Amino acid sequence: MMFRPIRTVAPAESPVTLDEVKEQAMVDFDADDELLTGMRDAAVVHLDGFRGVLGRAMVAQTWQLHRANWARDIRLPVPDIASVVLTYLDEDGMEQSVAAENISVLPIFTGTLVSLTDAFTFPALQEDNPAPIAVQFTCGFGAAVDVPANLKLAVKALAATWYENRTAQPGEALPMGVSALIQPYRWMAV
Repeated sequence: MMFRPIRTVAPAESPVTLDEVKEQAMVDFDADDELLTGMRDAAVVHLDGFRGVLGRAMVAQTWQLHRANWARDIRLPVPDIASVVLTYLDEDGMEQSVAAENISVLPIFTGTLVSLTDAFTFPALQEDNPAPIAVQFTCGFGAAVDVPANLKLAVKALAATWYENRTAQPGEALPMGVSALIQPYRWMAV
């Protein structure tokens, strides 16, 4: 059994600055800085990460996925994986790590494949633990400067739209321009 990914380390920065959002919203005063920061952050949350509209991370962040048992191949549901660390609780409940040379990371059509080499033999796991294996992975384009311009513009446009139209209803579709900007980067695992 595989469990849903949980973010363990949030991005260190936002893909766009407050000043960039203010420029997009044509705001040249500081009185609404807190409101605009909140709208920018809400736009990032709406778009970013495993559960966001994009289905992928923009700025580097760390996630963890637990498993109940060993498998030679483990599929991660997101692209742009920078690093993977695989740990497990042995039969005595002690945390152990799988050596990096026994792990390969390959981009695949449905996300990322983490493969364990044939040289790695599956050790016994802690029996009374429903999820003794943890796959920790860092994903995203990198720093804010590495995020594609279309995605930065989508965050700014969405925050500015929400700022200009504060009566938007929950569940409304993304503005057409934002949808068009993110479409080439949306990740939907098949």
